[in-house]
Amino acid sequence: MGDAKPIFRALAVAPAAVLNPECISCTPPQHDPDTVFFTDGWKVVLHPSQCGLGNVLLATRRHVPRMADLTPAEWQDFQTVITALEPALEHAFGAALINMAYQRNWAYREAEPDPPFKDGQPNPHVHWHITPRYAQPVHFGGMVFDDPTFGEPFEWRKVTVPAEVRSAIIERLRVKIGVVLE
Repeated sequence: MGDAKPIFRALAVAPAAVLNPECISCTPPQHDPDTVFFTDGWKVVLHPSQCGLGNVLLATRRHVPRMADLTPAEWQDFQTVITALEPALEHAFGAALINMAYQRNWAYREAEPDPPFKDGQPNPHVHWHITPRYAQPVHFGGMVFDDPTFGEPFEWRKVTVPAEVRSAIIERLRVKIGVVLE
């Protein structure tokens, strides 16, 4: 890659989501209005639950069932994305640290597997949960985001935020990362 600065892209206008019935993670970035940015190999999408302000999902853009199946180019792209994303999440909202979790569990659930089964079999898709952690409550978009388990394993809870706050979170992250709108 040399000294060239990586290019992180996003769409200027995000259309309504169009989900792939076999795998919700396989949707192209232009079909997901919560895409923060994307590269050739990965996309970063704002997590549906903002129990940690700035929670995002980092998913491969092609269907990849395991990390061991990534190409060398996807591994390099992963490192490039994390190198930009981790400090951007820390600086965007004052996170003390970032947790990253690679979990394939839900693809194997009997009830409501995520992604849905394909031909009756689990259909895992490589994705990471990237969660900023906060030592103190954070005020953003007229809301207060707290992290009651700071210093301990992250505890997921459903925290829904209005569309305008979601948009503001995405915009703040794009600015911190230096995303180029297409």
